[in-house]
Amino acid sequence: MTIQVFNTNLVTQELAEEIIQLPYKCSRTDAPPTVDNPNVEWAGMYWTHQLHNFCPIEDPDYFQNAGLAASNNNLWQDILTYLEAVVPEMPPRDHCYSAYINVLRYGNSPGIHVDAPFNVAQNKTVLVYMNPVWHPEWGGETIFFDDDLDAKCIVQPRPGRVVMFDGRIPHTGRPPGPKFMFNRYVLAYKYMDPDVRQSLFVDYEMNETPPPEDRGIAGFDTKTVKEIWRNIALS
Repeated sequence: MTIQVFNTNLVTQELAEEIIQLPYKCSRTDAPPTVDNPNVEWAGMYWTHQLHNFCPIEDPDYFQNAGLAASNNNLWQDILTYLEAVVPEMPPRDHCYSAYINVLRYGNSPGIHVDAPFNVAQNKTVLVYMNPVWHPEWGGETIFFDDDLDAKCIVQPRPGRVVMFDGRIPHTGRPPGPKFMFNRYVLAYKYMDPDVRQSLFVDYEMNETPPPEDRGIAGFDTKTVKEIWRNIALS
């Protein structure tokens, strides 16, 4: 699959104000603890509002305990209904295991990360930029990297723009620059077969199996990413 970009008319001033007024917690990080780096780096954390969470069979309240309790706000479903009507090849709704809004401000430093382990090919991430106005000089791009962690593709956060991609591609969201000293909002949907997501929960959360990692990025694998980019070039 390629990195697909679609422009929509989703974002209105009214919707943006609803997004802004949601409660946010400083609890998202793109650099989770690893064997080599067991401490969470506070500098890499930023604000988030969880709208929907995967519910593990063994512990339905697990993510409530983790401090990322989903808000039960139907906003994520309403927006998803719109996206399913206007964006081609949206994944099945019952494969959506997480939906949340991330907030970046000038000075935040999110890390390069992947959304799915390298051995889970059947996955997708869908990002939706939720600011009602955006100027290219404000920064805030999403950057996709190749197997050598060189920047390979850059997507600007235009209002209502949707980006759909293989979550195994390393990427990061850039905060706004000093010309926009306010918030950059992005809504993320993550998809995976429910049985696969359940097995990952058992392996990594319950059995505490260390996730595969390369260059300090959990789930990243250079050979897999190189093959993904090769297939993108051929498509």
